[in-house]
Amino acid sequence: MAAPNRVTRVHPRFGIRQKVILILVSVLLGAMTVSGWWALEQAREDVWTEAEQRGADISRFVAKSLAYNVVGYDYHTLQLLLDSVTGTADVDYARVVGARGNTMAEAGLRRDPAQRRLLFEEPIVLDGMPLGHLELHLSAQPTVSRLQAQTVALLQREAVIILLIAVAEFIALSLIIVRPARRMTNALAGRLDEEGAIIAKLPEVSRDEFGVLAAQFNRLADQLNRANRRLRSRIAAADERLRQSNRELTVQAQELQRMNAELKRISITDALTGLYNRRHFEEILETELALCDRYGDQSSLVLIDIDHFKRINDTYGHAAGDAVLKGLAELLRQQFRKTDVLCRIGGEEFSALCKRTTEAEAMRLAEKLRAAVAERVFALPEGELGITISAGVATVPADTPTLRADIFYQRADAALYLSKKQGRDCVTSAGTHDVRAD
Repeated sequence: MAAPNRVTRVHPRFGIRQKVILILVSVLLGAMTVSGWWALEQAREDVWTEAEQRGADISRFVAKSLAYNVVGYDYHTLQLLLDSVTGTADVDYARVVGARGNTMAEAGLRRDPAQRRLLFEEPIVLDGMPLGHLELHLSAQPTVSRLQAQTVALLQREAVIILLIAVAEFIALSLIIVRPARRMTNALAGRLDEEGAIIAKLPEVSRDEFGVLAAQFNRLADQLNRANRRLRSRIAAADERLRQSNRELTVQAQELQRMNAELKRISITDALTGLYNRRHFEEILETELALCDRYGDQSSLVLIDIDHFKRINDTYGHAAGDAVLKGLAELLRQQFRKTDVLCRIGGEEFSALCKRTTEAEAMRLAEKLRAAVAERVFALPEGELGITISAGVATVPADTPTLRADIFYQRADAALYLSKKQGRDCVTSAGTHDVRAD
């Protein structure tokens, strides 16, 4: 079995555990905030109610204590009593006002009205007769300090509760959810073989949702592996068929290319001599004359004809005539240049298109061929045979417009006719004898 692909395990920085704890802490914080606010409001109301009740009790007690001194106009005692009352931590200011609205005694300091304080006004009565009233100002600072202490204690208590719940939830999530999920993740990490089959098996260690999920995954993995094997088998078979078809098509394409090349060669060459045939010669001639016209070059055409070839066929037979034609084709390849186009026009007539060649150079090549043919002796079953050729040369001058292909050919043919007329076995130039096609 192929070694499984191993993938580095990557634990998410913000996983399920962190998300659940964040949600839980957010909910708890919101709930505790609302609960704490409500508790603080209730405590504040209770504290202020208690402070007001205490202030009212103090006011009544002091007012009763001052009644005899007020009725006796004992200002000194009144002042001493008020001084003793304002000496406590809560009372900031006290004043006794008579029945006529006059101030009989006053102690303490009147503070800024903006500062929060508890104000009490208690009537001074003796035997049902009003004698005046007592004004008493209690400081709110003790009450505020008490409320602040209760707020701090409440916040500390809520923070401890939230921390304990978060820790407990963290441990519970780690044991119940995160650990099984991480065990499954680690079991799946990179457990694929080289063919893509799943080789991992999830541990079925519990009967909860994780256990059900692991069992279903294992069954699904088995089904996928079987389907994967069937698919790979089909792909392999199809791939082999495709390769076989491709090999067959390659062979057929190569054969077709070979046949096309052979057909092209047959269509442009002479079967007996291997030289170009007349149709291809005419195409090349048209192209060469167009190039001469464009670039101002000279080209020459040499027409060759075997002297008395019919007599050879009649005397020695067509096999001997074919041997002579092949021999002449061989001499043409030897005497002319590789850039020259050699063709068999038909029967015993041949041609050589000499590109970028002056009349003098073409005459030299034709004369060289004539001499080589005259020296060649053909060995036939009937005996040795010597032949001669006649040749005509026509050249496209560099300073004149290009001739039509048929006119150019007729000039070379007319020069060949002059060679025949002059007794054969010679080379004649159309330019030297001012030969013109009709």
